[in-house]
Amino acid sequence: MKLETENLKPLLPFIASLLLAASALGADVRMSVEPQLISLLDRAVLKIEFIDTKGDAVDIPEIEGLKIEYQGQSSETRIVNLKRSSKVIHNYIITPSKVGDYTIGPVTCKYKGGEKAVSAQLRVIKPENDKEVQQLSEILFSRISTDREAPFVHEPFDLDLKVYIRDGVQIDGNFSLRGGIPESGMEGDLEWEVSGRERTEINGVIFNVYTLHTTAKTLTAGTFNFRPEVQVNMVVPRQNRRPYGFDDPFFGDLFGRQEVRPITLDCNLLEVAVQPIPMERRPDSFTGGVGVFDFAVEVGPAQVKAGEPITVKMWVFGRGNISQITPPTLEDSHDLKLYEVRTRPTQNPNEVLFEQVVIPKSDTVTEIPALSFSYFNTKTSDFRTLERGPFPVTVEAMPQQAAQLIATAPSTIQQETKILGRDIVYLKPAPRNWQVSRRDAWYRTKAFYAILALPALLLLAVAGITANRNALANDVARARRQKAPRAARKNLQRAEQALRKRNEAAFHEALWNTLADYFGHRLNLAPGEVDLQTVLARMPQESEALETLFNTIEQRRYGLGSGKSSKAEKKILLRQLAATLRKCERIKL
Repeated sequence: MKLETENLKPLLPFIASLLLAASALGADVRMSVEPQLISLLDRAVLKIEFIDTKGDAVDIPEIEGLKIEYQGQSSETRIVNLKRSSKVIHNYIITPSKVGDYTIGPVTCKYKGGEKAVSAQLRVIKPENDKEVQQLSEILFSRISTDREAPFVHEPFDLDLKVYIRDGVQIDGNFSLRGGIPESGMEGDLEWEVSGRERTEINGVIFNVYTLHTTAKTLTAGTFNFRPEVQVNMVVPRQNRRPYGFDDPFFGDLFGRQEVRPITLDCNLLEVAVQPIPMERRPDSFTGGVGVFDFAVEVGPAQVKAGEPITVKMWVFGRGNISQITPPTLEDSHDLKLYEVRTRPTQNPNEVLFEQVVIPKSDTVTEIPALSFSYFNTKTSDFRTLERGPFPVTVEAMPQQAAQLIATAPSTIQQETKILGRDIVYLKPAPRNWQVSRRDAWYRTKAFYAILALPALLLLAVAGITANRNALANDVARARRQKAPRAARKNLQRAEQALRKRNEAAFHEALWNTLADYFGHRLNLAPGEVDLQTVLARMPQESEALETLFNTIEQRRYGLGSGKSSKAEKKILLRQLAATLRKCERIKL
C-alpha cells in the first residue's frame, strides 16, 4: 500500500487540476431584466447572477435614456436531489427617461476560474393613457428665471424655480434640490420655499405648476450659472403582472399597491452676469450699501447738561444688502465725546438701526452735526447721498461743585480788671495740734492743670480752623482736592448698595460718578472735562490701571460691552477702583 501511494504522488497535481476544471464547468454568469417590457412611468430590476461561484459587482456603461443604479447584493442556496447549488446576485434599478428598445451590455463579469460577457434587452413603451409622450421631460420638467439678469455685486435678486407636473401625474409634494447652484461667490446658502401653486396650459396640455422662490446675492462680479437638479417623488401604481419576491431589492412591501419613484427633472440653464460697483464718482461717505434705500436720524434728548449723554439713532431701510452696510459716522469734534456705534435689532428684516452715544463737554455745543449716508442705487446705476441734520440741542452748564466754605471771624477775648477793696483779717489763736492731710488739694491734681490748659488749646484750635477756612476760601483748587476722597467714598457706598440690590445700571452709574467726582475735585475740573486723556496727563504713574477702569466703566455704563457681568466681576471692579483711587491720592500734584 505504501508503494502504491508513493506511485500516486506525481499524479496529485493533475487530479487537482481536473477537479478544478470540473468545478469551473459548473460555474456560470447570467444577466436578466425583470420585466423586459415597461412603461415610461415604470421601472425594472436588472440582475447579474453568479451561479456556483462568486464575483463582484460590475459597472454598467451609461446608456442615454436609462438611469441604472446599483442597489446591493443577495444570495441563494438550493439543494435538489442531494445536489447543492448557490447564487450570488447583484441587483440594479433601471429608470427610463425615453421610450425605445435598449441593449444593456455586453459587460464582462469575472469570477473564480474564468470570465464571461453578458447582456440583456429592455423595451420602454409610452404610457397607456398618453400615446403622444416620447420622453419623461414631456411629463415633468422645471424652469428657472430671475427678475434681474445683470444685477450688481451685493445686490439681492430673486430666483423663481417653477416645477411643471402634467395633470394626472401624482407626486408626494416633496421637492429636493441636488446641485446645479454655484458653489463659490455666493453669499450664504439659498433657502428655497414654495411660494405658490397654479394650473397652466402648454400646447393644449394642462400642467400643475409649483413655484419655488429664493433670494440670492453674490460676493464677486462675474457670470454665475444656475441649473438646479430638482428631484420629485412620483407615485405610480404597481402592475399585477410583476413577479414579486420577498428578496426583491426594489419593490419592498409585498402588499402595497403603489410605489414612489424619485425623478430628477430637466431644467434650463440660467446665466446671471453680475456687474461690479463702479469706482468713478464714488463719494467718501459710501458705506457699501447697494440697492434702493432711505435714511432717517433721531437725536434725543434735545436738552441736557454738560457731561450728560445724547443718543443718536440712525435707520437705513429699503431693499438691498442691509446686513453689509456700515454705519454713518459723525465728524470728530473737540466739544463732543463720541462713543462707538452699535447695531440694534429691529423687527423689520429690511431695516437696520445704528445707535451712537454722544456727550457734549461744555455748554458751547448748540447742535449735533449733520449725518450723510451714501449708497449705490441699482435702479438708476449711480451713487446717491442722503443728508440729515444738523440737529439743534440745548446744553446747560454744570454748576461748579466747589466746596462751600463757612468763614467765621476770630473771637476776641476781653480781659476785664476788677479792683477789689481791702479788708481787715483777724488772726485766730493757733491750734494746739497740727495735722498733715493725706489727700492732695483738688487744685494740685493733673486734671485741674489740664482744665487750666483747655481754654488755651481750644483757642489754638479755633485759630487753626479759622486760618484753614480762610485759606480754602481763597484757594478753590486746594479746597476741592480735600473734598475728593469724601466724594469718592460716598459714591463707592452707593455702588455697594446698588450691588446688593442687583441694580446693574445704578451700580455702573455710581462707579462713573466716583471717577467724575474724585478727579473733578482732585484736578479742579468741570464735570464735562473729566476724561481719560486729561487724567492720564496729570497722573501718568497709574496710566494702565486708569485706562482699564475708564474704558470698562464707560462701556458697562452705556451697555457697550458683550453681555452682563457677574456679581463677582462687579466686586472685583469695585475693589480695583477703590485701590486705584487710594494710589492716586498719594500722588503729589
